[in-house]
Amino acid sequence: MIQTKKIPAIYRLKNRYKTEVIKAVENYLSICRNNNSAVFWPIRMFSALNLFLWHLEAFKKNKDPSEDFANVFNRHSLLIKNAKENNVVLDVAKLNNNEVTFEENVSDLFSNIWVEMHDDIYFDETFYFTSTRFKKNNIDPESFFKNKVVLDAGCGSGKFSATIAKFGAKKVYGVDIGKKGLDFARQQAKKKKYCSKVEYIESSLLNIPLDDSKVDIIWSNGVIHHTIDYKKCLQEFNRVLKKKGKLFLYVNGSFGLFELLQDSLRICNEDIPQKLFQNYIKSLGVNSGRLYWLMDCLYAPYEYKSLDQIKLWLNETGFNNFIQLKRGVPSDQIEQISQGLPYNKEKYDEGQGKIISTKK
Repeated sequence: MIQTKKIPAIYRLKNRYKTEVIKAVENYLSICRNNNSAVFWPIRMFSALNLFLWHLEAFKKNKDPSEDFANVFNRHSLLIKNAKENNVVLDVAKLNNNEVTFEENVSDLFSNIWVEMHDDIYFDETFYFTSTRFKKNNIDPESFFKNKVVLDAGCGSGKFSATIAKFGAKKVYGVDIGKKGLDFARQQAKKKKYCSKVEYIESSLLNIPLDDSKVDIIWSNGVIHHTIDYKKCLQEFNRVLKKKGKLFLYVNGSFGLFELLQDSLRICNEDIPQKLFQNYIKSLGVNSGRLYWLMDCLYAPYEYKSLDQIKLWLNETGFNNFIQLKRGVPSDQIEQISQGLPYNKEKYDEGQGKIISTKK
């Protein structure tokens, strides 16, 4: 299957930001494209990672980050330019990059990260974060999942499948396209008695191998904005969900400067093999949770939709009664927005869209 061509954020958001911001990003993109041989990968990996991490501190400041955003992109453009002029580059062996399908590429990206995940991140942190996010939005996760048949749609490593089982679900189906991630999930399931309720199935979300009206709840956490057919996934969710069943959907809404930063760096990294970048980040000693987040942000393709568009599509595919979860753990952008982060519109706009809806 072929990925639908997305319009890069730099063009979608061009009229929202100051000219100097757009020019700085365009210049950086141009320099990366003009220095795309393997000898420039090391300096460009260093640059992309540092540009992304820059926002973590810069966005905490009580100011509009637009000017600093432009300045930091200009500095990194100069860094790559000076490296070229002074021959400060390293030769690296080019990895075998055989042509693969869009779905295989996404699957490989995440699967290679999940197998690195430590048990404390996989079981404990995932359970704690999920519990905290629900309770902050006045929803009891145990009451929500208890004795329910649940589909974890795009289960990946199975960490949320395990968490849902621990909350008391009667049965959990974990469906994903990634064989390596599912193999890892099955091995992890052997470690916890409550995971005996989880069954993992290798399949695309565009054609879920479950009967109509099979499940009480669908959990889809940060998945369908990576797929080739966002709306078809919603249609499949409606098909396998029982009447009045619940869908928990997490996708990214419009995301402001963060969207511009992430999308631009992802485009810049397209010629750098993802395994090489992953090994580079691992060499810096980051934990498995942070590794997953960084590779997701710097490599995974996203399809951003406004919350209004998401709700419209949900309604068109048979869902209503929308409840938006606006609170989260401190690192969640939606939590920072809900707590009145200064200039949050410029920084994160709508942030994450975490919505519970009901099948009509």
